[in-house]
Amino acid sequence: MNKRIFLYGAVFAILALIVFTFAINWYLNKNVSYNNLFSKKTLIVYYSHSKHTEYIAKMIKQHLNCDIENIKSEEYENIDAIKLNNLVTEQMQKDYIPKTNKIDISNYDVIFIGSPVWKGNISLPVKSFLINNNFNEKTIIPFYTFGGYVDKSKLDNQIKELSHNDNVLPSFLTVYYKFAFIEYRLVKWLNKL
Repeated sequence: MNKRIFLYGAVFAILALIVFTFAINWYLNKNVSYNNLFSKKTLIVYYSHSKHTEYIAKMIKQHLNCDIENIKSEEYENIDAIKLNNLVTEQMQKDYIPKTNKIDISNYDVIFIGSPVWKGNISLPVKSFLINNNFNEKTIIPFYTFGGYVDKSKLDNQIKELSHNDNVLPSFLTVYYKFAFIEYRLVKWLNKL
């Protein structure tokens, strides 16, 4: 009996040490190291139907202190997830491009582009934004939110094709219901760019 209690205590102590080490490491390394990329004029552009992508966009803004713009499309506002799913299914079959608000990107060198994943693809409002803007001589940094598994390279290729720009840096993908340690992962990604 005493061996079992000792063993549980030892396991608990090791786990506590791991958590403590992780917390200290996070505390000491939670800032983004501002490399040459972020000394350029930077804009975050995102579309968010359920506020998950917006959450990530605002977290990036908090760390980079740059401008931020929300892509808006009236036809997707105030509809629930089931109606949205049905509408998007129909629109994607027709290769539909929705109307969105205009966002001027001409004064920016680096553009973060955030999108929820719809049917394994970037969202239609983000698709519209990419088609309707000129990304020559811009650096694009995509980020995505999704409720399951998706191939990031497929999404990144869609960004490259629609923007006609090969200067797309490694993207960030988070499953929206797994926000545990999200800021840690986000800062780690930003520091690798």
